[in-house]
Amino acid sequence: MNEKELKNLIKASILSFADGNLTNNSLSLFKSLGYKTDRQSPFREKNYRFFKDSFLDGNVSFKEEKALVKDWKYVDLLFQLTKDELAIAISSPLVGEGQGEGKTRVDRTIIETYIFFVIELVNENYNRTDLSKITREINKVFPMPVMILFKHGSLLTLSIINRRINEKDERKDVLKKVTLIKDINIKNPHRAHIEILFDLSLEELQRVHKITSFVKLHNAWQKTLDVKELNKKFYKELSNWYFWAIHEVEFPNASLEADRSVL
Repeated sequence: MNEKELKNLIKASILSFADGNLTNNSLSLFKSLGYKTDRQSPFREKNYRFFKDSFLDGNVSFKEEKALVKDWKYVDLLFQLTKDELAIAISSPLVGEGQGEGKTRVDRTIIETYIFFVIELVNENYNRTDLSKITREINKVFPMPVMILFKHGSLLTLSIINRRINEKDERKDVLKKVTLIKDINIKNPHRAHIEILFDLSLEELQRVHKITSFVKLHNAWQKTLDVKELNKKFYKELSNWYFWAIHEVEFPNASLEADRSVL
C-alpha cells in the first residue's frame, strides 16, 4: 500500500466513527495503522463497573474523581499487542527475543507489551488536563503502557503516556508526560491529523526509526508526537513550499502595495 492509499484508509477509518459499533470502529482504525492482533478480550459489559470489577480489586491508587468515571459512557479493552505480534507486523525479530521472556532494557525502560482501550465520554468538550488525568489513572493500574482512544461527541483523541523504571524500585514505573492527538473530527478530519496518524503507522515508524523493540517503538511514538519535532516538520514543509512558490508564482507588486496601505 502506498502513502496516498494508506492516508485514504486512515481517513475512511476516522469517518466510520460517525455510526456503527465503537469497538469495531476502533479496531479498524488501529488496523489501518498496522496495529492488529487476535489477542482480544472484549468486555461483556462496556461500562466502568465492569472495568472496576476486572482490574481495580481494591486498588487504592486509582482515583475515580480524577478519572472522571461518572463521564464514562462506554469502555472496552480493544487488544493487547505483544512482542510476537509486533515482530510479525514489522517483519523483523525484536531485540531480546530468547533472552528470558524477551525482557530488554533500553533507556532505563522495560516494555514487553501494550494494552489498547477505547473510552467514550458523555460530553464533547474536554481539555487536555481532563484527558491526561484519565490516562494517568488508568496507567496506574497496569504494569505496562496503556494507549487510550477517547471518543467525545464528534471528536476522537488518542492518548499515549511516557513511563520509565523507578530507580528505587524496578518493579514499579514512573509515569511521565501524557501526549495527546486531540480533537480529531470524525465528520471532517483535518489533514494534519491524518498526517500525524500516518506518521504513527507501524510501516512508517519502521521506515524512519528501525523498530527493534517495544521501547524503540514507544520512543518513536514520543519523538513523532514531540512538539519540537512537529514544529520542525511544519517549518520544513513551509520552507519547501516557499522555495517552490518563488519560482512558480508571480506576486504583483501593485497588489502588495495596496495591501500594505490597508494595514
